[in-house]
Formats: sequence, structure tokens, C-alpha cells
Amino acid sequence: MAQYENLHLSADVGSFRLLEFDSSSDGPCSDETTIYTKMANYDCHNAPKYEALSYTWSSHHDELATIKLNGCSILVTKNLFEALRQLRLNQVENCKSESKLWVDAICISQADDAEKSQQVLLMRDIYANASRVIAWIGKPDSLSSLAFDTLERFAADDGTLVGSATYQKTLDIAEERTAAIKLLIERSYFERVWVIQELVVARRATIFCGPLSMAFDKFYLAVERMTGSGFYPLSATTKNITYLGDWRSYYLEMATPGKREERDGMLGLSLFMDARDRKATNLRDKIYSLRAIAYNDLASGIKIDYSHDNSVERVYTDFTKLVLNICPDLRILSAVIGRHRANTTLLLPSWVPDWSQPKYGGGMLNRYLYRFRPGSWFRAGGPRKPRVTIAEDSDTLFLEGIRLDTVSRVIPIKSILMAKDESCAVTEAILQQLAGQLGSLDNYPFTSEPFWIAFFRTLTADRTALSPRIREEYRAKFLTTSTAWKLDHEALEQNLPANAWAEISKGIAIIIEDKDMFLTEQGYLGLGHEGFQVGDVVCVFTGGEVPFLLRECDTPRSEVCRLLSECYIHGVMDGEAMQGLQSEPVERFEIV
Repeated sequence: MAQYENLHLSADVGSFRLLEFDSSSDGPCSDETTIYTKMANYDCHNAPKYEALSYTWSSHHDELATIKLNGCSILVTKNLFEALRQLRLNQVENCKSESKLWVDAICISQADDAEKSQQVLLMRDIYANASRVIAWIGKPDSLSSLAFDTLERFAADDGTLVGSATYQKTLDIAEERTAAIKLLIERSYFERVWVIQELVVARRATIFCGPLSMAFDKFYLAVERMTGSGFYPLSATTKNITYLGDWRSYYLEMATPGKREERDGMLGLSLFMDARDRKATNLRDKIYSLRAIAYNDLASGIKIDYSHDNSVERVYTDFTKLVLNICPDLRILSAVIGRHRANTTLLLPSWVPDWSQPKYGGGMLNRYLYRFRPGSWFRAGGPRKPRVTIAEDSDTLFLEGIRLDTVSRVIPIKSILMAKDESCAVTEAILQQLAGQLGSLDNYPFTSEPFWIAFFRTLTADRTALSPRIREEYRAKFLTTSTAWKLDHEALEQNLPANAWAEISKGIAIIIEDKDMFLTEQGYLGLGHEGFQVGDVVCVFTGGEVPFLLRECDTPRSEVCRLLSECYIHGVMDGEAMQGLQSEPVERFEIV
């Protein structure tokens, strides 16, 4: 484009462009007035003071508007135009001197893939070094003022930990206030994957909704207190915001000397897993956008390349290879979800997660550091490290393990338990009835506990407050505080009152949202992502935390398989199937 011909960026010195409003050409700011801007190059290491804009790119079909850049007309999305117009108004009304601004859609030549690849590598520093990050969430609606008033009230210290005093004071118009908050936090801005980096690294960040504004840290605190007090329900929408605040706090803490290399926090694989539901215009950005805030071994292995030769499939496959090479476990394989294959156009190896698709339901291999007792994480593959080999000349993965069993019956548990309103209710009587329909014995043969209890622990992937894996403090916080009964630790599930089962049932619908149960030929109970069938193989890989479901390929060699998903098998999650492995040969699986 002509605007960039005389503004070539040098990759050697780390240069970037900054935008500013051209007051010499600008007229009165009104809806119809063209915005005049000018742009120049600067050295990243010696740049003037500037602000960085964070906003929603929107789709290619959205309405466009025209601005002037260095005397030439360029098209920008209507949302970006409105953001620039508001910032220009703020500058005029506050009698500010001309200030500089970084806007990715303008300051990076979007027609130049090489430049985009190079500039993305600088984006963490661009946002981190900005005097302020402006988070533009769009124009206000009729309830935005009420939403900001509500947020201000909850952000203020009311003498309580979770804002319960403020909750009581807002009950007079609580319905209107919650409706206003809903409209605000459900805006598409908070769904963007790029927002994570842009806000997490910022020295200072401010949310702008037209002329309304609030510091992001204050905004985050208000949302936490609203949900903590019960004023507003905890949901995926509120988590979009609270995750941002948590990541931001963690990143800024890790930015201190000596801490940036810590691997077990949110800046590793968990960051990519938890951000999976976020949206990106370019599907490569589901990986690229998080590179700069991941820990160093992971970040250095992600190569930014927007060229047409580097497909989305290649980006996702190379990322999975990278993680398998540097992480001492197989957790990334648990991000493979069978349901994705019916909803995607990407052609990926079966062992590569489709990061373009959302998580669905409740995953089983989140490590639950806050929930499981130390030493009680799943370790189906035993204490030894996984043996991972990736073919150099193909995208074939080789893993060692054992063929545990074969699926003999699929149990569509969701259709059995879920009501029309998508709620789920279980009781001891219901569980005993379902277990009886399987023609079960009194006791589950692999753990010697009552079969209905084994059925319940499988149904919930052994992660409810009744599980013996659960920390006592978690159980006390999330169960006994809202029920008037005490747990018998010898038989947690037996003789519980109805209100206790009602409380336990609340989380079951999330766990089974995309899952089916199954029986194996030897009688194991299992739970896996829907999409498996009778005849599929249950495998335990050496060193893996959970078992996996495989499907043999139509080849003469039975070891050639496709990976379907992780699974929970009751009675093998603590390495029981791998005991005595020294005397039994392992199988080498070839996964395509």
C-alpha cells in the first residue's frame, strides 16, 4: 500500500510505527467528519510516550469507514473508526497535546505477511511499554451508564471480602443492574484471544465504552465481587474477565527476576487450554497470540509465520510437537476432543488438538491443583516418563503403553440423566437403579467397592466433593458450608440427605455435557468424550496421567491407530494397570 512505501520497517533495529491525530487538518469532530491522522517510524528501544489500542477487529463483512492517513484515504472497520473518534474527542476536550497511538490494523501493513510475522514478535513489548493500554469495548448502549455505576459500587471497599454489603444496597433495582452488567460483559471484546496478551502485559489498562471508562484492575475486582457476593451468576462470560485478571496478576508476578522460568503455573500449556474458547479472526492466532506470555521454552519454540505456505494445520501440528518434546507428560493429548472432527474443516493428525474449536463441557485432565490432595492426581501410566517419538519425515506419533481392554457397550449417560432444562439430578437410589441395569455384581471387581459407588465415581470422573482424592479444605468450602450434615469419610456417598445430593448434582451436567460412559469386555467402567464406539481400544500410555481411547486403522498392522480422546477408567487411574510392567512387554503404538 502507498501509505507504507516510505515507512519501511527495519527488522534489525526493532522499529515500529506510531499514529497521531493530525490537528492541522482535522475539523470539528462529528459523526460525519473524516478523522485525519499521520504516522511515522520509531525505534522500539527509543520510542516517545505512546498509548496502545486494544479493540475488536470484527468480521470482514462489517461496515467500513474512511480515515485520512498521511494525506491518503484508508478504510477501517466502523468499530475502529468509533474508537479513534472517541479518543480524538477526549484529546480535544481535555486540551491534551498531540499524543501518539499504536493501532495494529493501521501501524502494521496487513498486506505484508513478512512484516506481520515480524511485528507480532514485538507486540508484547509494544503493549508492555505503552504508557496505557486503551481497551475499547464499543459504543455505549442505553444501560451502559448503569452498568458502570454498578461496577464502581462493587469495586469500592464496603468492609466485606466479596462485596456482600454492596449487594444488599443494590437490591432495590437489582434486576436492571444485572441486565446492564450482562449487556456490558457479553460484548465480543472479552471473547478475543488477542485481548489476553494486550491486557496481561499492560503497565496500566483502561476499559472504554464510548465516553465511559474504568481502570481494568478495578473492573476485574468489581466482577469478582459481584460473582462472589451472589449478585451476578458465575458463568463462562464472567470467567472471560476473571481469567484475564488472574493471568495479569500471575504474569506481572512472574515478570520479576528469577521467576519467569517457572513452568507449573498458568503461563504454560494451561494458558492455551484455558484460552481455547477465545475467538480469533486468523486461526493461527489461537497459538501466536499467546506466545509472548508463555514461559520461555514454549515461547521460543513457536515461530511466527503468516505466509500462505504455513497453514493453520501446520501451526497446530508443530505446536503439539513442541509441547510433546518439552513437557514431561502427555497432557496436550487430552486437548483432543472427538466432537471437533464433526465441526471442523481442518485436516489434522488425530493426535493434534484442534485449537480453532472450543472446549465443550468439563475436561477430565485439568490437574485440579486447588481441588485434589497432594499425590492424588491421576497417574494411570505409572511413575515412569512417557516415551515419545515423532517421525521426522511425517506427522506420525509413536507412544509406548499397554492395550488395556476393548469397549463392549456405550452408555449414553447424558440422555439418561439430563432433563429437558439441561439440569441433572442424581441420588443413591437413581445410581443403584442404573448400576442394576448393567447387570452388575454387588461389588465392582477392580476396587471391591459397591458397584453403584464405582458407577458414580466414573460418571463424575472422580472429581466431586465426595471423591477421596479431594482436599479437605475444598470439601469444607464447597460442600459442608451449604449443608447441615457431616461426611462419613469411610463411605462418603452412602446415606446422604437429599439436599446434599442436590448440591452434588449441580456440577454433574457440566462434566457429562459432551461425554458417554462405557463398559469394557473385562468389566471396567469408563467415561470418555462422545464419538467412540463398540470395538474401540482402551490404552494406557507409559507415564500418561489418564488412559486414552484409540481406534484401529484399516491396515494389516493393529498397532496403527487414530487417537479419539482421553478417558477415565475406574480402577486404573492410580497406575494399577502398569504394576509389574517390568515383566510384561509394552506395545509401541503408531498414531496417525
